[in-house]
Amino acid sequence: MQNKSWGVTITWKYSQPPYLDSGDEIYKQMVSAYQAGAGYVTVFNYPYYCDNLYGLLLDEHFEVLERFWMDIEVHKDLLHGSVEAEAVLVLPMNYGWGMRFPNDRNWYWQAGERAEKIWNLSVSLISEYGNGIDIIYDDPAFPIDSKYKRIYYWNESYVKWR
Repeated sequence: MQNKSWGVTITWKYSQPPYLDSGDEIYKQMVSAYQAGAGYVTVFNYPYYCDNLYGLLLDEHFEVLERFWMDIEVHKDLLHGSVEAEAVLVLPMNYGWGMRFPNDRNWYWQAGERAEKIWNLSVSLISEYGNGIDIIYDDPAFPIDSKYKRIYYWNESYVKWR
């Protein structure tokens, strides 16, 4: 929407072993991101874990990484950017926050008073729209009125239905 490259990092799901989600779930997350237009997909891997030379990654994770690569590069089964968003959540201009959980830090600082409100609204909208919603920053250089059927602002001050 705003001519910026973006991607996803798949991180730990659990705070104890096995830490990472199953291979099948990680594959679904990679496909979802790719079809939504992600320019990169990374899987966070701690370099050393117990006696596994490959960190947290197990055989099932390597298998889905290979499957994903084959599906996009060899078989061409997946179409990059094939999911169009019908709705958008507009965050404050230049707003910074990890968005991994309600009280996630903004670099060094605490999340701030807006984080919980934005978290609750984003969870609700993602539940409703799935990949059919974009989350962007308010920027007058990129008008959004004609691009989306529904526009939600972080502070719920305005909702546009087209």
